[in-house]
Amino acid sequence: MINYNDAFNSAKLIPGAHRYLPGWKKKSKAFREMMNEQSKAQIDVLYDEDENLVMDVFSPGPYVEATVVFVHGGFWTDYEKSTFSYLAMGPVLNNMRVIIPALPKCPDVTIPEINKSFIKCLRVVCRRFTGDILLVGQQSGAHIVGRSIIKDELSDTILERIKHVMMLSPISDLKPLLYTNKKEDLHLTEEIATAETLSNLNLSDNMKVTIWVGADERPIYLEQAQQLATAWKCSWVKSKNRHHLDIADGLGKNTSKLMNTLMAYRFK
Repeated sequence: MINYNDAFNSAKLIPGAHRYLPGWKKKSKAFREMMNEQSKAQIDVLYDEDENLVMDVFSPGPYVEATVVFVHGGFWTDYEKSTFSYLAMGPVLNNMRVIIPALPKCPDVTIPEINKSFIKCLRVVCRRFTGDILLVGQQSGAHIVGRSIIKDELSDTILERIKHVMMLSPISDLKPLLYTNKKEDLHLTEEIATAETLSNLNLSDNMKVTIWVGADERPIYLEQAQQLATAWKCSWVKSKNRHHLDIADGLGKNTSKLMNTLMAYRFK
């Protein structure tokens, strides 16, 4: 039987994996300080009074071409939004506003409850800001983003504004997590795992989705990317020389293959 604890342990095979988290935090702190000095950052903006949930908003200036909403990974249990501020650099340099929400975490809540909180966030974003919306999520964040664009989750008015969804190294099939030590913290049952597996669900009509995974990823992430791309009939990319801990780094750059792909919705 496959050892799924090992299969999902990306850091195990990445040299210097322990240095990534401190590096993310350092770059993110510097980015927030720079944006604050320019009065282009709003930190901890409330989007759900009932749950006291907040989001960070980074703006390029008076001209905004679109709004990017980024949801970080961490198996629904780990990391804070502030860790990933540095990934807003690329979109901001391309005249895009970036929103990074804090979402509730397991084991305090269930995965379906996290998904509902993200839907609330999206509705607030669409009321507060005009223009096109781009959704980007990584790992469990990619699942959260993907779950939001399932049929009948969002109104047609919001769906029409979502021009591109990018899912980076997504966990799209939750069933293997039933055989890991994360099962209890995630409150995962066979019923929830099946109901939340994206390939079992119908994508909203006319939704542009790109799945982006590192060529050096663990096999389970490559398999899940291909499985979902097949089910949803969307494109997927194996990014050369990228792995689980640097797959999102292209977002932090003015020009990169990832940024260029994200912005390609403009030329369809």
